[in-house]
Amino acid sequence: MRDILDTLERWVSEGVRVATATVVRTERSAPRDPGAVLAVSERGEVAGSVTGGCVEPAVYEEARAVLAGEAPRLRAYGIADEDAFEVGLPCGGTVHIFVDVLDPELVAPIAADVRAEAPVALATTLTGPDTSAKRLVRLDDDTDPARALLARGENGILYANGEQVFVSSFAPRPRLYVFGAIDHASAVARIGRFLGYRVTVCDARARFVTPERLPDVDELVVEWPDKFLASAPADERTAIVVLTHDHKFDIPVLKVALTTPAAYIGAMGSRRTTEERGARLREEGVPEEELVRIHAPIGLDLGARTPEEVAVAVAAELIAVTRGRLPDAVSLREAVAG
Repeated sequence: MRDILDTLERWVSEGVRVATATVVRTERSAPRDPGAVLAVSERGEVAGSVTGGCVEPAVYEEARAVLAGEAPRLRAYGIADEDAFEVGLPCGGTVHIFVDVLDPELVAPIAADVRAEAPVALATTLTGPDTSAKRLVRLDDDTDPARALLARGENGILYANGEQVFVSSFAPRPRLYVFGAIDHASAVARIGRFLGYRVTVCDARARFVTPERLPDVDELVVEWPDKFLASAPADERTAIVVLTHDHKFDIPVLKVALTTPAAYIGAMGSRRTTEERGARLREEGVPEEELVRIHAPIGLDLGARTPEEVAVAVAAELIAVTRGRLPDAVSLREAVAG
């Protein structure tokens, strides 16, 4: 829902009734993850997507039916008979989609929390006598079972008192810290924001840390990298990218990075630089089991040469690590053939 909040706010402000169709569960291959939303206004307007197109016409009709007064419903769309003109998923998976009427009173508080980067979740009952009942969940709701999903920034189904409840989490954007305001930093920052990260670029050299050089950044910091990172918030979704390939910057900041629970730590540099850096970190007392957390030389081996290509290689490795696909990441062609 996050990507269509602006549209939902506009429709609600205009007094337009809206139905939403939300992906609550997927099986095997599916185009969109749980939490994806397609919204249909009573005027017939559409925003968002639940499958990228293959079942949208059928979901649209379900939404129109709900807007016409029919009951909320949980629908499953899967592989269709090739000989019949049925709705299906050519990718071979199944999506479970819940369709009901949007509660207009919930749109404004969700949008406000999302803009403030404050964690909030929407819990919707899918089955039982309370079907379609909704509540907002925040991190201080210690007794709410949905809080655990929100804390991890995850969407999913909870089972309580014989009912299924879908939790859609609106966690703050994960943080990407880029150290070293070199040419590659701008490209990495740009692709980081594209992937949904809140991007900070930090460098001790003020003349390089400017909005003109780094326009696609949420935060610019002039500070020694290790000093900044020591007090910066970092969690299990954080990514740390060290681009300075200068030992006086790299060694201190990597030592701090290894004390955080960051999901990804990458460092730029040639193989020789990487070997020398590793040796110095060992001399500083960093144990071998910690050193393996550093992805260096940074990025997947794509043959990248330009800053933009390097940024793609870094992003590819970041995705592979956070999705648990390293060290087995291969081309999809090889994966299918295998």
